[in-house]
Amino acid sequence: MKYDVFLSHSSKDRADVDQVRSELQALGYRVCVDYDVLPEAAPDKVTGAGAAALTDAMRESASFIYVLAPGSLASQWMPWEMGFFDGARSKVFIWPTTDVLAYFVKDRGLLDHYPLVPIENRAEFLRDNLPRSTSRSSARSALCAQPEMQARPLQLFDFGLQKAAQEFSRQLPAVLADPMHVVHAATEIALTWWRWWGLLPAARPASETPRLAVKTA
Repeated sequence: MKYDVFLSHSSKDRADVDQVRSELQALGYRVCVDYDVLPEAAPDKVTGAGAAALTDAMRESASFIYVLAPGSLASQWMPWEMGFFDGARSKVFIWPTTDVLAYFVKDRGLLDHYPLVPIENRAEFLRDNLPRSTSRSSARSALCAQPEMQARPLQLFDFGLQKAAQEFSRQLPAVLADPMHVVHAATEIALTWWRWWGLLPAARPASETPRLAVKTA
């Protein structure tokens, strides 16, 4: 593979992302950061070409790190990237950039779903758990042996949304071809993510949605 790890991040947290990348590179990892290698993936402009560049880079990455920094809580791209990678490879890690964010993650139960990169003894944890990719030729063979993005149903965070995730996976090729669909899909994923983190109330069932009374003559 081309990269050992793909860094998912908010464009507002660039200083934190640079620090994470430096730590990984010092340990010998090949790191993909979109603003370094993916000019098509501009964070302020959603396009089909940008989404395709991101998915191609994730396919060429052995693992995925979600950089949990202040700007990530408002990012719409990051939940979409995490959902894509979780369905494609499932080697996902959460990297909190501060102790406060680490405790925030624990309070929300995210550790039940993805490994947390610790603040202390980080280098040892990474060496033991973060894989290094094999040769590019063998990686291509492994990818060609699987139908594109259909190896298994895309489980977005594994939060009991199996049916919705399967439908999202089925529609993904069409979504990536239309920038407006990309915006809509990213928004839906972000809303689900925010509800799970307690930032939005749970969606109300259709049966509980109030209806306007129609007065007849």
